[in-house]
Amino acid sequence: MNKEDISSIRRELKPNNSKLKVQEICSYYIKQESKDILCSEELYFDMMDEERKELYLKNFKKVLSGKIDSKIFELEFKDNKVGENNTQQHMLHTLNTQNFREATLTIVNKILEETCATYEQDFMISFVRGETYKSARKKNSELEDDTEAYTLAFFIGSICPIIIPKKSLNFDFEEKEFKASVPMNVIINTEAPIEGFMFPSFSEDAAETNKIVYYTKKENKPNPLFVENILDCEFKTTAKDDKERFLEVVRDIVGTEIEPEVVSSIYEELGRRLDVEAESGEVSLIGLKEMERILENSGINTADKLRTSFLGVMGAENYEFKASSVTPNYATKSIKIDTKTAAISIGPQDLKNVKQVTKDGIRYLMIRIDDTATLEGFDLITEKI
Repeated sequence: MNKEDISSIRRELKPNNSKLKVQEICSYYIKQESKDILCSEELYFDMMDEERKELYLKNFKKVLSGKIDSKIFELEFKDNKVGENNTQQHMLHTLNTQNFREATLTIVNKILEETCATYEQDFMISFVRGETYKSARKKNSELEDDTEAYTLAFFIGSICPIIIPKKSLNFDFEEKEFKASVPMNVIINTEAPIEGFMFPSFSEDAAETNKIVYYTKKENKPNPLFVENILDCEFKTTAKDDKERFLEVVRDIVGTEIEPEVVSSIYEELGRRLDVEAESGEVSLIGLKEMERILENSGINTADKLRTSFLGVMGAENYEFKASSVTPNYATKSIKIDTKTAAISIGPQDLKNVKQVTKDGIRYLMIRIDDTATLEGFDLITEKI
């Protein structure tokens, strides 16, 4: 599963889409403190009004939003070498059963038992089941209209916080007086689900029923209880964890000091692999041998130390990093240079223009620039060193 695979499903989640067929939606209001199901309902999507359809679809779309391995994770079911994981079997049953409400209620009861305490307030659990229609060119075909149609069936679960409006002071125009207002209806925050999932995962428009897509609102902070006890999946490292471990291996080889040009070169090497990934659609992985090539091309002599460091940090020689996890996005991201005086954000490609120098025993951070620096609308005076 890559970014495009997720996007292809997310794009279809919109009202009046002829390529999307939504069947039913089941929703449950949960009292967090008592773990009671206060209310539940099952409605066929076609029977809903347009505004309600749009709100639900936006909510489920949100579950498929965010950076992979930071907010969205593709997870494998535990102990599933022969396809006999009980949770996976129930997911398949939920996808195909005629009694969608009963199947989703089983998941809800499991959440009440295992993860209800991890939520800070009342919440709503919603499930949707549907399928999207896809068109794909037949392999080895040279005819422009030689395509075939197929469907991708899925179901999505979403957990949304419930907000209880505060009392307010209102003005009554009829009686010309101020009154305290006590709201009777609560608000379900469908714009910010706490977590959720989609089954199955998809790769190149093919279903992968041995995997599931998990979403968390908190970046780089998946809920281990939900992942392990509800989805019955192997816990996965985040992009943040991978980057920290990647840099730990580098620090173990070069020491605590490094030249900015070397860091820039490492990220350029990783950036080239991301370019290949974007063209091919295949996830670029960085293993031990690939990491050795990247560091050597960046001017770092790894000698025989890399293998020992890699094994010490990762615990296995066959571990592979995702290139997208260990490098900033050159187009939009930056990295920080931290000092007690200031924290400076700079693009990785511009690190080669940065130097730390000393003059008269005083340390300076020098940045080469091509134009005049401005401060509050003023041009800074240029001084000679």
